Amino acid sequence: MRIAALVFAVLMLSACTGLQRNPIEATDLVDPQVPGIEGARLWADVTPPNLEEIVDEAAQQRRAAGLTGPQTTLSLSGGSEGGAFSAGILTAWSEVGTRPEFTSVLGVSTGALIAPFAFLGSDYDDELKRLYGGLPPSQIFESRSIFGILPNASIKSTGPLKALIDEYLTDEFLAEIAAEHRRGRRLAVQTVSLDAQRPVFWDLGTIANSGAPNAAEVFRDVLLASASIPGFFPPVLIDVDSPGGVRDELHVDGSVFSQSLLVPGWRIPKSATRNSTLYAILNSKVTPELDATDLGIRAVTFRSLSTLLKAQAATDLAIAFESSRKDSARFQATWISPDFTVPLNEPFDPDYMAALFDYGYTRFKTGNLWSDKPPE
Repeated sequence: MRIAALVFAVLMLSACTGLQRNPIEATDLVDPQVPGIEGARLWADVTPPNLEEIVDEAAQQRRAAGLTGPQTTLSLSGGSEGGAFSAGILTAWSEVGTRPEFTSVLGVSTGALIAPFAFLGSDYDDELKRLYGGLPPSQIFESRSIFGILPNASIKSTGPLKALIDEYLTDEFLAEIAAEHRRGRRLAVQTVSLDAQRPVFWDLGTIANSGAPNAAEVFRDVLLASASIPGFFPPVLIDVDSPGGVRDELHVDGSVFSQSLLVPGWRIPKSATRNSTLYAILNSKVTPELDATDLGIRAVTFRSLSTLLKAQAATDLAIAFESSRKDSARFQATWISPDFTVPLNEPFDPDYMAALFDYGYTRFKTGNLWSDKPPE
């Protein structure tokens, strides 16, 4: 009886607290847009009808800004605490003095959180080291009580992460991103619309450059959504226009669809990719790790998820390699090798992240980092 009463209480609380929806109609999910910000989002699984115009506009802006050299794209994958690998690489790359001013920076999940700092360049390396060099988990998430799990659709609250993003998301920060966008550089991240069951390409530069009163809020919500691991972190409601007024659309971690934002479904003109270079950083391992799995539900679940993500990540790199080859682009990829053996004792373990940051830093400094082919 006590258990039944507890379950009843939780269900009652679920009905009156937590996430509340004003959902977009299924018929309006063909091409939903953000109120007041034109061009903020595109579907990532089909070629946009105006892609040639988008590519031409960026090319014209780069010519006007004097950015006439070879194009470079940086792709930052998902991987949760594995983002420390990218942070270490970028820091070492800056110190060596060969880090490009990337033409485009693309991010998914933890890669989406890194992307704005990578986009703005070496001046933000200290921020990357702070965020990924051993930040305590308490500054990323908080545990929920049993009464908060069901109504919020997650076991953790991202209140601390939201506050952390807001700390950096100042008017000056957005203005810097907008200025680079006007020079023809592009910053984009991926979420997944659960309502449409499709990946969404978010043009963060367009959002920052819009001057819209909701620009900072949308920018923050997109970053939160791209890193919202289903079940662990809460999904994010993002406002969209509809014939019936402003409604909401439910978004989660972009890695639900793919580990990297490489939009292989987009038929990009070869003139925009010829002689360019793709740098793809995979913030996870791809090789199998042999180990007897415990029969507990937690061990089986996490082991299964790890297997799925490894296979997905390896496939993403293989697709990126083939796309680069067909488009006459140079391919440079890296991933966490089996020689990194520091155990992960808890989600976002600060000791693990500090060690992985140093590992990425050292791999770059020793010249043992890039591969011109995907994993076997």
